[in-house]
Formats: sequence, structure tokens, C-alpha cells
Amino acid sequence: MLLDIEVDPERLEKSIEAEYRKFATRARVPGFRPGKAPRAAIERHVGGAKQLRAGLIDDAIQKLVPAAYNDAIAENEVDAIDQPELEIVEIDPVRFKATVPVRPSVDLGDYTSIRVEKEPVEVTPEMVEEQIMLLRRRHATQAPVERGAEWDDFLIASVKGTLKLEADAEEGAEPEEILDDEDAEFPLREGQPLIVEGLAEAFLGMKSGDTKTLDLTFPEDFRMERYQGKDATFTIGVKEVKEEQLPEADDEFAVMVSPDEFESFEQLRAKIESSLQESMQQNADNSFRQKALDLLVEGATLEYPKVMVEREIDHIIKDSTGNDTAQYARYLQSIGRSEADFREGFREGAEARVKRSLVLSKLSEVEALEVHPDDISTEIEKLIEPMGEDGQRFREMFLSEAGQATVSRDLISRKTIERLVEIASNPEPAPERPAADVESPSDDATDSKDVDGEPSAPSATEEESE
Repeated sequence: MLLDIEVDPERLEKSIEAEYRKFATRARVPGFRPGKAPRAAIERHVGGAKQLRAGLIDDAIQKLVPAAYNDAIAENEVDAIDQPELEIVEIDPVRFKATVPVRPSVDLGDYTSIRVEKEPVEVTPEMVEEQIMLLRRRHATQAPVERGAEWDDFLIASVKGTLKLEADAEEGAEPEEILDDEDAEFPLREGQPLIVEGLAEAFLGMKSGDTKTLDLTFPEDFRMERYQGKDATFTIGVKEVKEEQLPEADDEFAVMVSPDEFESFEQLRAKIESSLQESMQQNADNSFRQKALDLLVEGATLEYPKVMVEREIDHIIKDSTGNDTAQYARYLQSIGRSEADFREGFREGAEARVKRSLVLSKLSEVEALEVHPDDISTEIEKLIEPMGEDGQRFREMFLSEAGQATVSRDLISRKTIERLVEIASNPEPAPERPAADVESPSDDATDSKDVDGEPSAPSATEEESE
């Protein structure tokens, strides 16, 4: 919301006089004792009446603007959730614009009509065999061989890579080093590139003592932006080729994998199959919930201040850097990006998180979902059960006001998702319902905040929504 605010002229003059009295007591004017110079002498000393007034207004504004803003949001019943962005438009008279972040409004629309088709979960024999092969490779041994390298061999090799110089590079410039590893150890897996596509294939057929130099190009979508689309030169040398020797898939292997759990290979296979079934079902459930949530966001009408997205970006960066500003600065320097550019990379994800939070908060309100004290107590006991001797210490933490609030939010969030899943799973078509027209807060929204300052009598006009 944008407010256009003008400070009452009478209030401005009173504030200017107050600032003058403070200034006069400390002004040092030649020929007068401190605080004793008449106004005319002070005006001549600072360059004239206009210059004196301009300086006094600058000082007065520091108090007048916050005070005028606070009165304006009270007078207009603006539900501000954060500090405003202020822009001084005129100095004399004092007029400024305040961009006010207001409490978001959410209309879920016809959310009861959301339906999501459940994905079938099927564990195939090929999936089971793939997991068995991974286990066999985990317990494999390697034996040195004299032949050329083949897929699934293990190599000990030297790998050195440098970026090729650009055509406009300065004379005498050194190529940037990508890596320089004299004793790299790695398996050759078909379909699993080493650093860049084509490097793994270059090792095929090479024997111990062989070396090779080749040029490769990083793809445009390479994970590290600084290398995208760049040409590079690699020098590789094989020091040792080892053949992978897999254990037989039998009862002895099953016991090797877990002596306390398996006695036969069939037991191992059955466990792998059940684990795959459980994992795939969990993924399918997560996908179902995400699709339902996406539809809930898609069908909602949202209005929220952009400061909520900025806050979310702050949270994301804080989580990734541990609130270590020095480490954050070093990281930005290492990747060669500005803070503004780096933050922009999180904007899309942050906006999605804000939208999800708002619609879920609104859904819990519309559905009148509640958490009772007994629910919180039961949840706390579940949380501390696996903590052993530390359980009592964590119980005290969870029983604090802040701890119970956190548990309550988690339970409400869980209930809200469960209700959304229930709606999306309903095989019956939902009856139409009129769209809601209610403004609601979210967990991310905060109470109305004022800017410290003296009260005044501002005039304000509401220009537009933010």
C-alpha cells in the first residue's frame, strides 16, 4: 500500500522552532558567548535565513516523518506488518510517500474441488536386481590387471585440466586451472561422466603408464556457471587398472551384508523388495501432496507485500551460511557474484514458499483446524522418547512457551496437509462453493509495527496497493 503523507504546517513550524532552540544553545558565533547570540547573528553566521531554515528542517524531519507515518497508518487503519519504505517528496512543506507492507489477503477459491490422481506403485524385478548389483559392488574387491581399462574397472590416475584462454585474453595470461590430481581414484561407470562428458570415455583402453591429452567442452547447462560453454584441455595418465570382482549373489553374500538380519539370499531379496515398495510409496505420497498443494496455490488469489519474499530469501541464505556474514562474503567472492545477483537466484523458490505458507495458513483457518493441549503433550512425549537420558532436558525445552508454540505449529501444519490430502483423495465430485472473500494473516506475517517518533497530525491519502 502506498500512502502520500504531508506534515501539518503548524506542526512543522513548531518542530523547526524546537530544533532552532537546541541549535542556538550550542552555536558558536564570533563576538557572542555560546547560546547568547541573537537569531539575526546566527542567520548571518550560517549564510542567511534560508540556509538556517533548511538545516533546521533536515533535523526536524528525522522526528517528523516517523511520527507522521505512525499517525497516518492509525488514522487510515492500515494493518502494517513491517517497516515501510519512505521517500521524501518535498522538504518545505514536508511531504513523503510511504510504501507500507500490509497483511496479506488470501482467497482459496473453490478448494474443495481439488482432485489428484494417485500414482500406482509397482516394484519391478529390474529394480530389485539393480539394488542387488549396488550391494554387490559395495562389497566388491579390486584386483590389478595388465589390460586396457574397461567399463566398471577402478583406476588410479593423474588428471589435470585447464580452461583454454579466450581469444581476447591478454598477452602472457595463464590458463585457469580446473583441477590437478596426481592420484585420483575412481570407477569407470558407463553413463556416469567424470567432470565433463567425454573424459570417462577417454580412459577406455588405456593401460598402466599410458598418457593422453584431449580437448573437451563444458555443456551450457554445467552445474558450475563459470565453466558453462567453456573449452578445456585435459591431460590424463593411468597409473593402475583394477578389475572389479563382484561377490556371488548367494546365501553367503546375504550373511555378509547383514549377519544379524539375513540367513539366505531370498531373505535379502525380500527385504530389498519391501524397502523399495516403502520408499516408492513414500515418494508417491510426497508427489501427491505436492500436486495437491500446487493446485491449492494455483486456485488461490493472493496479495502479499514483497517484503515477505525478501524475508524468505534471508531465511534461505541464513540456513545455508549459518548466519556467518564473513563466510557468506567469502563465498560470494569465490563464485564471483554480487549479493544482489545471488539473492535473485533464490527469488523464485522464495516466492513459491511464501505462497505455500499463505494458502496452508488460510486452509487451516477456513477448515477450523485446532490443536488441543493433550495433542501437544502427546507429541512432546513422542519427540523425547528416542532421546534416552537427554529426554528430560528436551522435555523442559519443549514445555516452554516457545517450545509448545513450535510443536503446535508443526501439528497444525501436519493436520492441514492431511486435510488437503483428504480433499484431493475424495472420489466424489465436490459441490460448488462461493469463493471466500476474507483477509487472513499467515504464520510469516507479523503484528502491526510502528516507526518510533513523536505524534503529529498528518494528512495521508492511500494511492495504491503494494
